[in-house]
Formats: sequence, structure tokens, C-alpha cells
Amino acid sequence: MATAHGNHNDHKHGDHAHAGPKLYWIFAVILCVITFIEWIIFKEKEAWGISNTVMIWTLIALSIVKFVMVCGWYMHLRFDNKILTNIFVFSGLLAVAVFIMMKLSLPSMG
Repeated sequence: MATAHGNHNDHKHGDHAHAGPKLYWIFAVILCVITFIEWIIFKEKEAWGISNTVMIWTLIALSIVKFVMVCGWYMHLRFDNKILTNIFVFSGLLAVAVFIMMKLSLPSMG
């Protein structure tokens, strides 16, 4: 559909062209598959003999992958100034570090 500024698929952010709807759908499907895997791991952990610790670290790793995909792709972070990206990455790493320190300081969950 054309707009006053041209074709909506040619929308630009700075000097970078945005991907078309097909690539957004591919990312959406990947995010759904990762979410389904997280749900299966949580639901079937006892049947598969997965300890709480392994489950938690696996879910954290999968969540980080989803976080990076959403921030980098849907929030268009890859087009922003590198200082903003660095601040965002540092903040995310700091949050993960605080979580890990809290996890290590609490009694084991299993």
C-alpha cells in the first residue's frame, strides 16, 4: 500500500532499509518455537529427569536469545547509534550478573 512518502515496504530508519513482512514473520515463528520449547521443558522436566537447576539455566539461556532477537530485530536496535546499543547491552549483562549472583547466594532449589 502506497503512502504519501512512498511504498511502506521501503520505509527507512536513517540510511537503513527495513526488512519486509516475510522476515518479520520468520522471526515471529522462531520466537514462538523457542517459547514452545521453554514451555515443554518446564512442563516435562520431571518426565525427562531435568533438575530444577538445569531447567532454570536452560530457560534463562533461551530467554536471553529471545531478548536479543526482540531488541535487535523488532526494536531496530541494530540501526541505532552504537553508544545506545552498548548501554543497552551493558544494562542487560548487568541484570543477568545480578540474577546470577542472587541465584548463587540463595539455597539450592534442586
